[in-house]
Amino acid sequence: MCSILGYLEKGDNSKLRLRGQDLTNTIVKNGFTFVHNLLSVTGEFTPQPFVKGEIIALYNGEIYNQPFEKSDGECLIPLYEKYGTDFPKYLDGEFAIVLFDFKKGIALYATDPFKTKPLFINGLEFATYRSGVGGEKANPNEIVVKKISTGEIVEVKTVYEWDFKQSKTTYNDWIIAFRSSIAKRAKQGCFLGLSSGYDSGAIACEMAKQGIKFKAYTFPGSENKEILYKRLERHENEVFNINYALLPFLQENLDNEKYTIYYKGEETEMRLLTDGGGYGVATLCDLAHKEGRKVCLSSQGADEIMSDYSLFPDQSELKGVYPSDLKLWRNFNYGCQESYLMKEEYYGGSFNIETRYPFLDKKVVQEFLWLTPELKNAFYKAPLREYLTRENYPFDEGVKIGFSVPLTK
Repeated sequence: MCSILGYLEKGDNSKLRLRGQDLTNTIVKNGFTFVHNLLSVTGEFTPQPFVKGEIIALYNGEIYNQPFEKSDGECLIPLYEKYGTDFPKYLDGEFAIVLFDFKKGIALYATDPFKTKPLFINGLEFATYRSGVGGEKANPNEIVVKKISTGEIVEVKTVYEWDFKQSKTTYNDWIIAFRSSIAKRAKQGCFLGLSSGYDSGAIACEMAKQGIKFKAYTFPGSENKEILYKRLERHENEVFNINYALLPFLQENLDNEKYTIYYKGEETEMRLLTDGGGYGVATLCDLAHKEGRKVCLSSQGADEIMSDYSLFPDQSELKGVYPSDLKLWRNFNYGCQESYLMKEEYYGGSFNIETRYPFLDKKVVQEFLWLTPELKNAFYKAPLREYLTRENYPFDEGVKIGFSVPLTK
């Protein structure tokens, strides 16, 4: 959970710095100022930007499929030299990347397939938050290449092409991919917010199965207490109340971005700071930060991919029924997906927390897309139900309660 900033004349790092409290490093080259705020999680303490000759690269996130000696980001420039502007296609991870090649006169901006890490672009300038340089949100799953001399877009590419064959007749490969996704992302001493629902339960179950020591933070709220406390008996845990004393800090340090959630076919008027669930995220991240924990595993993405909020049909396009001619739906990487990722990233980032998303692993998502419509539609969140059933982990059949947090005490 680092943050990045690049500008020509003026940029604002005041909010971005909270996302990387280990070190702020600045490089000025050819009239551009490049700023990186480091949250050191993987490998040695390695500042960015990465520089080689006339090439400068910065990124925020984690890369899981490339070897490294000191930092996972050290692969970026070598991959660019090998594959050119296609290089983000060879990355497995959660990332927002910016690379300037002053010799070739191009600037590249890229995100992972879901834009799990925020990125705003204003001409050639860029930042993790809009307050850094203004501009507009980058699109998920996109590589944009611009001329440095003019800012003109010269190329737009897709990072990952989804396959909709829908031919697999067993959940086995999805479960294998899910387990691998946890193994990539889980880190000894990490944490999660544990509810009584399917998603966080599956992550907690699999981390325990893999021998990962983690802590579960829980806000009981309107959860199914019987299920919840059966789960808590299995894991190191802390039950908390919402800390509304954090609100002035959050209001000062978060950009109050507009949500893009659609309800009954119309865009809502919600904004980041009017989502009570964010206060729950902030509370548990504050507690974890005080204990020296840096990595959170989030269940974000399971609702958007495996049900499209079928139990909340007013904000669902598919209504829980996956057709034979399946194509991307709004909540897949926009709508709820984009908005709730923003909540996770902004609130978690304010406490120097890196959030990782096992349900948005591209292999996990692709394996779900490959399932036949019959398997997808057999049960609510059918692959997760199958996993929880096999593991004999307590869950409430076909129920989604939602993370209900009041906006005030």
